[in-house]
Parts: sequence; structure tokens; C-alpha cells
Amino acid sequence: MASQKISQFSAITTLASGDYFPVIQASGTLNKRVDVGVLDVRYAASASGELAHEALASGNAALVEASVALASGNAALVDAATAQASGNAALTDLSGKYDKTGGPISGPVTVQSQSIGTISTSTVSGVIFLDFGSGNNFDITLNGANNTLAAPTSASGGQTGQIIVRQDGTGSRLLSYSGGWQFTGGSAPTLSTAAGSTDALTYYCASSSGFLAILTANFQGV
Repeated sequence: MASQKISQFSAITTLASGDYFPVIQASGTLNKRVDVGVLDVRYAASASGELAHEALASGNAALVEASVALASGNAALVDAATAQASGNAALTDLSGKYDKTGGPISGPVTVQSQSIGTISTSTVSGVIFLDFGSGNNFDITLNGANNTLAAPTSASGGQTGQIIVRQDGTGSRLLSYSGGWQFTGGSAPTLSTAAGSTDALTYYCASSSGFLAILTANFQGV
């Protein structure tokens, strides 16, 4: 019996069922069968009953289901919804992770390279409402004779940033302030009025409705 080939034995159940794999007992005369999952997880049955004998994706180890794999390098992921980026291993939920769409960070943040705030650029006139909920930095060009910087929308206490204020090609555009803007000495600053001139308004949100600001005037070549 030991000299017989595997092909000479009839399988107790076929491989097509995806359930069992015939195994030979070297010292006996009976076929044995074991659950295919015992042999190797790579040969686990797929939904169609065929054997999953090929790798699903480079670097993905111990995936529960191929459809949940996001990227190469994610090891032992239970569900793709919990994976943030390639290289995150064994994530099961986001409760201990920083949500990439936003959320508080309780500890110090160390940046090993650049930290960049996007700049919202627009040409404006009349009453100007900047959306502080969309970012911290703004670059506006005035093209109306008289303009008013109103209270920004969606501001948050502790928010800081820059508002670059430019004159258009005509110049002599004026800017007043309303809705919680405060300046040193209680007086609003005067813009540079030459055509094409550039000033920078640095602000700090003391609250969602109070904005402390300093104007630095007449930058050249920006």
C-alpha cells in the first residue's frame, strides 16, 4: 500500500466542493480526510467552491477577504474601512487613531518636514465674507472702490492665519472692517493704496466672533 500513488486512491470527496482534500496515511490502508483549512490558509475555499491558490495582492498578509484590501503593505487587516494608509498593520478600528478628515490631537505634534496651509485666492469687492472653515490663509485682490471685511464665517477660537490684501491695477481701493475685527489702539489700519501694492493682515481668533489683527503694509515684489 505504501508504494501506491495518490492517483490510485479515490478521494472521499472531490476538490471541487472546496471542502476536503484527500490525504494518505503512510502506515495504513485507509484514506483520511482533513479540513482543507488545516493544511494551509492559502487553500481555503472561495465562494464559488474553488481553491484560492494565488496571492491576492503584494504584501497583504492574512487578509480575511480580498475585497477589503486597500493597498500593498497592509498586513492582517480585518476590514479596509479601518485602514488609513499602506503600512498600517493589524488595525481593527479607528478609536485610537487620528481621523484623517479631522479631529483633536491630545498630545504634541512633531512635523519632520513641511507643514503647509493651503491659500484661498480670490478677487473681491463690496462686503467680503471669508470662510475660515475652509482654511487659515487667504489672498484677496480688491477691485472695488470701497470694501468692507466682515466677520468671517465658521471661525474657531484659537485659529490663526494670514490675509494678503492686494490692490488691483487701478489702486486706491479702501478697506474697512466690521463684525468683531479689533486692532491695537482701537483704530483700523490704513492700506497701501498704490496700484498693485500688497499688505498682510495677520489675525488671531480670540473666539468665534472676536478677531485680533495687525496689518503689515507695503510688501515689495510679492
